[in-house]
Amino acid sequence: MGQRLLRVGRKGKALLRALLCRLAKAKPLTQEELQSRWRHARRALLLCGAGLGDALMATPLLLALQQSRPQKEIAVVASERAAAVFAPFGIRLFQYREGILGILTLPWVLWRCWSFKADIFLGAQPANTLRHSLIAAVSRARFRVKHAFPPTTEPERDLSCIYHQLLPLRPSRHRVEANLDLLRTFGEHIPEGSLYPSYPIPEAARWRAQQLLPKARLVALHPGSGRAEKRWGDEGFMAVGRWLQAQGYTIVLVGGREEQGLARTLTRALAPTTINLIGKTSVPETAAILSRCCLLICNDSGLMHLAVAVGTPVVAIFVSTDPCHIGPYSPSAVTLGHGRGSPPTVEEVLQALQQCLRG
Repeated sequence: MGQRLLRVGRKGKALLRALLCRLAKAKPLTQEELQSRWRHARRALLLCGAGLGDALMATPLLLALQQSRPQKEIAVVASERAAAVFAPFGIRLFQYREGILGILTLPWVLWRCWSFKADIFLGAQPANTLRHSLIAAVSRARFRVKHAFPPTTEPERDLSCIYHQLLPLRPSRHRVEANLDLLRTFGEHIPEGSLYPSYPIPEAARWRAQQLLPKARLVALHPGSGRAEKRWGDEGFMAVGRWLQAQGYTIVLVGGREEQGLARTLTRALAPTTINLIGKTSVPETAAILSRCCLLICNDSGLMHLAVAVGTPVVAIFVSTDPCHIGPYSPSAVTLGHGRGSPPTVEEVLQALQQCLRG
């Protein structure tokens, strides 16, 4: 039964792909035509259909888009997880849900994208699902650009036909700069390393952080991550926490509701000078909390990028992923590990902490 449903699903995707390629196929453009469409564009639709970290790495693209053409009307279509990142920017936001409810509400999101009448469609990385391509096609944008589909993409999901331009994937290029390459395609001059992730903290969130945190030397720990294989381990965070407490710092534990089990373990080990806020704060409140800390020690996670976006120095530990492409994009960030071989030792992490805290 399961195999039959899988075959039916693949056939349905293949049929939708064929239909979209027929109805929304993009014709190749010359460089002159590309420049003309960019010059006359009045509405831009930015897609960010991934998680919190991916959305934060797309904020430099949003800022560059606002700066390059201030008269443009900009809308962002984002997943429910990413929408909180773009809400403080005061732009039009088309939010969709994932899972079964997402399928039911997708027609409304598609209608809003259709009604927006975008001239330019920009697909921030990653934008490789069938839903993403459906949004691009429905946008009716006169120029649609994103990065190429990964080599492992299923044939029925590869809708290259509906994009006017696909930029090559460069694994060694950081996602922030790769997203900005979408605007460089139009001839926009954006120097490398000139824009970083950004998150405007709402005043209500700043007030909430003041109520939750004492006036003390605060260091944040985020022991969780989206996937278990990306986690450094409780023992390492306990050792780091004890060292920080010995130096007179108060530990603040941050993270999502799904990480509350980690919180109980660390809270017991690092009592009494530990403030456990895992699962107790929203994204804006977590951003405000991180801004009040002098440092964040974390795994590869969305909160790593959130700390960067509010200007908090980061020591990021990479166990199974490559920081070259998705590491913390900030001059005040230290990255340990490279996703291959043994993870960093406690001694290596403590050495990095001492350097950051001295700085």
